[in-house]
Amino acid sequence: MKKKIPYLEFLPMLVICMVLFKMLDRIDELGLLLLYILRILQPVLWAIGIAFVINPMMKFFEKKLKIRRILSIVFCYIFVLGAIVTLITIIIPMIAKNVIDLIANFETYQKEIIRYFNDVIVKSVWYDQLGLQDYLNMDSFSKYIVDIPKLLNGILDSLFSIVTSVFGGTFKIVVGFIIAVYLLLDKEKFQVGLKKILYSVVKEKKADITVMFFSDVNAIFSRYIIGKTIDSVIIGMLCFIGLVVLQTPYAALLSIIVGITNMIPYFGPFIGMVPAIILTLFVSPMKALWVAIFILALQQFDGYILGPKILGDSVGLSPFWIILGIIVGGSLMGVLGMLLAVPIVAVFQMIFTRFIEKRLSNKDLIIE
Repeated sequence: MKKKIPYLEFLPMLVICMVLFKMLDRIDELGLLLLYILRILQPVLWAIGIAFVINPMMKFFEKKLKIRRILSIVFCYIFVLGAIVTLITIIIPMIAKNVIDLIANFETYQKEIIRYFNDVIVKSVWYDQLGLQDYLNMDSFSKYIVDIPKLLNGILDSLFSIVTSVFGGTFKIVVGFIIAVYLLLDKEKFQVGLKKILYSVVKEKKADITVMFFSDVNAIFSRYIIGKTIDSVIIGMLCFIGLVVLQTPYAALLSIIVGITNMIPYFGPFIGMVPAIILTLFVSPMKALWVAIFILALQQFDGYILGPKILGDSVGLSPFWIILGIIVGGSLMGVLGMLLAVPIVAVFQMIFTRFIEKRLSNKDLIIE
């Protein structure tokens, strides 16, 4: 009988620790290598993102129109490419024109703001009674006014960056769209392949839990983000039509703001309403009142009719957890955190609920 070498089972762990140590010792080179790999895989990453967005639309065409998958993908691509062309050729130039006009007229608006502040707010009775002179005075007010042109220039830079990034990465995006076709055509095969890898690496029970978890996460994110995007696009278009009818200045810019902020539950609609009211106030206080009434009515329509029709109970969260998630997400990640707060909180709630239910089940407890 061969004598067993002592501590031989620790050799693989020792090798892994040495490799990890060398990797940490050369972390800068490792980071550059990862960036290089990600740069090479950019078309594939674009393809995954495109396939994720198009997949629900493709399934809708397949089920409702009863057509083959390749035709569903063709219809989806026509719709998506049409939306991109419209965005680049019509919407972005319209927004840019609104921002340029606003910057050109800002000096006039600035004088009007200062006059209104001195003649109306400062001379009002409640200004002294509430002691606002220490918090709301001309010095602090002027700081906010000076920052507005910087904000507008930032919007123009962002629009320019969107256009240049799209045209600059045209080849990668085109390749991404091509690869996405094959991902969508053979998505079931890819899913089976990933499941085979997972089940070959971990135990069957853990693999089942992992598959179910990622399936639920995909359902939560796809239902909420895609549904909320469709809802916000419709609200932005309705807002643009209404503002044009009301002859509101900068209708395109304000509609985009209302549409984007509508992605944020509860707080977003009110955030988007403020710029529309303020800018219209400089033109006509009565028109600003009508704009406020129109946007408020549009928000009610979205909250009680359009939103529930599109989203339904997509995440199953109470208003308390949604508001808490938005506050925490906004403080940690800014606007992006507020946009993603709801699906992220929904995932955490799902994990916590399943953990609690499993613990109670192990203890044979039923709590109602």
